[in-house]
Amino acid sequence: MAALSEGVFTSPQFTFVVGENNVKVTVHAGAIAKQSQALDVLINVFIQRPESGLPDKASLVWPPPNVDANEPGEIAEEPEPEPEPEPAEPEPEEAPAEPDDWSFAVTRPKKHKKLPKSRVLRDSFEKIEFDVETPRLSAQCRCEVRQNSCAEEDYTSVFLGHARLYVFADKWGIQALKTLSLHKLHKTLVTFTPYSARLSDVVELVRYTYAHTPDLAHEMDDLRALVMGYLTCEVTNLIRSLEFDQLLEQGGPFARDLVHMIMKRIG
Repeated sequence: MAALSEGVFTSPQFTFVVGENNVKVTVHAGAIAKQSQALDVLINVFIQRPESGLPDKASLVWPPPNVDANEPGEIAEEPEPEPEPEPAEPEPEEAPAEPDDWSFAVTRPKKHKKLPKSRVLRDSFEKIEFDVETPRLSAQCRCEVRQNSCAEEDYTSVFLGHARLYVFADKWGIQALKTLSLHKLHKTLVTFTPYSARLSDVVELVRYTYAHTPDLAHEMDDLRALVMGYLTCEVTNLIRSLEFDQLLEQGGPFARDLVHMIMKRIG
């Protein structure tokens, strides 16, 4: 906190215009400039060039415009996830009895039952971890992810809230916010129950993700990779969704990436 406050409270004020309702939020420029190099350059250019015609209190519209100013987001500090318990060591198997001198029986090693591919993929997806270095808060429940409990709960806004903050953080180079957004979206997807009536919520997440993230040449955008990892785990459920079929029919980068991921699953 001491490092963050150094030079922050004596820095000029900056006004952000947030959301569709144009809610004005005034903060010290130093607090924003510390978040990323891009924001540092942007704010300092505004402050150091008054001849550009900007008002004394510079204003910026905070993208994306459809972020609700009243909606809590990942900018709040997140408690560190509890470490997963280490798996218990398997008990040693008893040695097979020695055959007597006249016995010709051969002891064969037991074959371990192979897990289905879908279970392996799901386990791999659930074990994804993001390096979220934030202090624990006394009110931990404020940042805890809540699991949906019935088919009537629309989780579209929950999914898109995390995705929009990722897109915003990616645009301005705020790595800590990108990581936190991915962390919370991942935890939400892991605990999400894919009721038939709620598969459209996942489709909207896919649609937004591919509409607002870049199609990179040699790698996949982090948000796309996370969403695609979830789809490969739940594809047997999603094929029951009319909205998912319609999205597939549109083709494009999403259909291409899904085919590649499914081929890896088959392989």
